Amino acid sequence: MKKNKPNCPEDSLAFALIESVKVVTFVLEEGRSLTDALELADIPPIAKGAVQDISYTAMRTWGRAYALKSLLAGHKRLNPLDLDVLLTVTLCLALEADRVRYEPHTLVDQAVSAAAAQRHTAGGKNLINACLRRYFREIDELVAELDQDPRWIWSFPGWWINKVRKQYPDRWEQLLAHANQQPPLTLRVNRRRASQAEALAACEVAGMEAVAVGQWGLWLPKPVPVSRIPGFAEGWVSVQDAGAQQAATLLELKDGLRVLDACCAPGGKTGHLLEIADVELTALDADPERLSRVEDNLSRLGLLSDRVQMVCDDASQPKRWWDGRPYDLILADVPCSASGVVRRHPDIRWLRRENDVANLSHLQGKIVDGLWSLLKPGGTLLIVTCSIFEEEGGLLVRNFLKRHKHVIVEDAPGLVFPEMTADGPGQDGFFYAKLKKAAHG
Repeated sequence: MKKNKPNCPEDSLAFALIESVKVVTFVLEEGRSLTDALELADIPPIAKGAVQDISYTAMRTWGRAYALKSLLAGHKRLNPLDLDVLLTVTLCLALEADRVRYEPHTLVDQAVSAAAAQRHTAGGKNLINACLRRYFREIDELVAELDQDPRWIWSFPGWWINKVRKQYPDRWEQLLAHANQQPPLTLRVNRRRASQAEALAACEVAGMEAVAVGQWGLWLPKPVPVSRIPGFAEGWVSVQDAGAQQAATLLELKDGLRVLDACCAPGGKTGHLLEIADVELTALDADPERLSRVEDNLSRLGLLSDRVQMVCDDASQPKRWWDGRPYDLILADVPCSASGVVRRHPDIRWLRRENDVANLSHLQGKIVDGLWSLLKPGGTLLIVTCSIFEEEGGLLVRNFLKRHKHVIVEDAPGLVFPEMTADGPGQDGFFYAKLKKAAHG
């Protein structure tokens, strides 16, 4: 990612647009996640919040804005690439004008300033100016034309829309609408450091509105950086969606059990397991960098001990890392399309390809097959995916049951649909299946 700084004030919208163009280009051209792109970007602290907000808005509305750019400037990609992306990112903000609260004249002026700071030609600056002014002048006609195509209505690839529509014909529009919402900031209270009531009181003292959610959760209606959350640095709370907080409670944890958390990064569920019970835990992930984040999270929460083992290896190849001692409980949070958490990670829709779903489902099957052999008779395997696609949920479990005997299917939520609520945070989409190995299995 380019590190050169634009020649404009760091607290200006023009500066934030230029930095956001670099981030978005890195995602779309390099296939890296938006999270990685923002972490790798060298953004001054004064501009970080604006760049993050613009980048997430761009990923959420990219399909619709790019179609709009084509209507305004032609269907060929503009040269140079950063001019093309700058116009599209600015149109993303224009489409989200009610939320981002930039006046039309401000967007036009700052986008032209950004083009000038990047030393684009007069023709490029004039094109940016003309396209944006035309958009605000002909907004009703242009939006009506966009609304002729479901891809541009929902800002999703066609294959994704078709899959959701086919699998959920009665609620596909609701699911796509949910995916385009702003995600809530939901926290999980670390019961070893504070109670839910204490965490609520700390937020009140800090002047932050907070609402209790479930047994351990808090919802902050007005999101803030984690550095401002009372008790975050001291390990009182972690950021975790309400839907994800179900995993640890489904496993019926007790002190002294031997537990495997497979595919554990970034460690939200790992921390929750250790907060609930004093167990012997193996935290397994194939990515050393992400596993390091798990360790950092556990350290912040005060949960690292000699009873926690960090293992970097492939969950589908247990012969390489298993010590031969069976587990009482296994949490298999297997890699998936992440279609259930797309409102939180809007770049996923542009990074995934249609055949990824089938390939991931095959990998999930290999992982759960390998992990099943590590489970004690009478032990429980909890399969989790943050996906709403059938291939990564019900079909995955049905195929598993065809391959294995002595499996008892226990009560679990199954598919947890993403929810939208008027007075709460709702939740992301997850799939949960709880499988017990029969005593003679």
